[in-house]
Amino acid sequence: MLEYFFESRTRLRQLRSGPLSGHIDDLAAELRARSYARTTARHILCFAGEFSRFARLVGVDDARRIDEALVERFLERLASEGAFRGAPNAMRHVLEHLRCRGVIAEVAEAPSEGPFAPLLARYDGHLHKVRGLAPLTREGYLRGARLLLNWLREHHGDRPLGKLSGPDVLEFMTDQFNRYAGKSRQHVCSQTRIFLRFLRWEGVIQADLVRVVPKARRWRLDSIPKHLPWKQVRSLVDSIDTTHPEGMRDKAILLLIAGLGLRSQEVRTLEPGHIDWRRGEVRLPRTKSRRERVLPLPQDIGAAVADYLLHGRPPLDIPCVFVRHRAPQGPLKTSGSVVGIIRRHLERAGIDAPSCGARLLRHSLATRMVNAGVPIKEIADVLGHVSIDTTAIYTKVDVRSLAGVALPFPGGES
Repeated sequence: MLEYFFESRTRLRQLRSGPLSGHIDDLAAELRARSYARTTARHILCFAGEFSRFARLVGVDDARRIDEALVERFLERLASEGAFRGAPNAMRHVLEHLRCRGVIAEVAEAPSEGPFAPLLARYDGHLHKVRGLAPLTREGYLRGARLLLNWLREHHGDRPLGKLSGPDVLEFMTDQFNRYAGKSRQHVCSQTRIFLRFLRWEGVIQADLVRVVPKARRWRLDSIPKHLPWKQVRSLVDSIDTTHPEGMRDKAILLLIAGLGLRSQEVRTLEPGHIDWRRGEVRLPRTKSRRERVLPLPQDIGAAVADYLLHGRPPLDIPCVFVRHRAPQGPLKTSGSVVGIIRRHLERAGIDAPSCGARLLRHSLATRMVNAGVPIKEIADVLGHVSIDTTAIYTKVDVRSLAGVALPFPGGES
């Protein structure tokens, strides 16, 4: 497989020397299978060959003896020679390849949670299996739990968690209120309550400490959703260059969010089987609201998705509709992937947006529907809100209705 990247017999002979001689062709095949650019793959393979020769010079003739310490010695030598650029990334590929093939052992990760690791693992399972929360939501609650546990360790040492008391919780919340403000206070309060309920449910504590957690005062509906005028949304979508596969993907993603109100996670986990082309529907399985949602698929959105599936999507054996096109190819794993796509096209279109991400386009859709007179219940169903109260904030941008109840300006014409 090295012949795909190199033609020189001398170079091939050099690369196939040392302890990596039996593995570098497999590494080359992996880089090609993951669609790395030829120049990038050659760069990685050259560093791998250089490392293999270095290992042989220092007495390592078996790939099974390669470890992090040897790699650090190699990188230090390159740094002293001024040839360090790109080397750490290349060596990361080499080590990952050897670990995946079972040549060297996985690095044992230090238990960052300390003695609370088993408890946090059970808490994560509870959030997933009992409460049915999505991974990103669970991570937020786990952060809140770690915050409390680390505070207790810092202030009370190794005192058993079962001795947690009401004054401890009040002291913890006071510290957090001094650090945070606004919505952050509300998040800490919510995360602490959920964790305390879990501790009592597990039998770790006996008292009901949830009632000790104060409420962070914040006026309901005190803000206006950040959104774009619909003309700018259309301008944003129309500005995408669909003459290449990534443009086809990005346009389909933006249309699904701006036209159907899909969340970032719903876009990233959308599968071809969720789309009923005959009925013109998108059936979304249980997501953040923990209930299935069925949405109509307009012709323009369906055409954009179909165009990407037929002419733009790489032939990857993964169930997701939308994937990464640049190496390493694969699914869009995090919400940051969608945020990056939207931010990139906002900048290219020259649109000064109040924020970026799926929420901006979801808010824009909801604002447009409210101003068009769509009932609030229908808007809640489209956005996937369990409670209408969540959708009520959009009534603040109903310009027509608000104009009808506006009081005349004092001293103005009647």
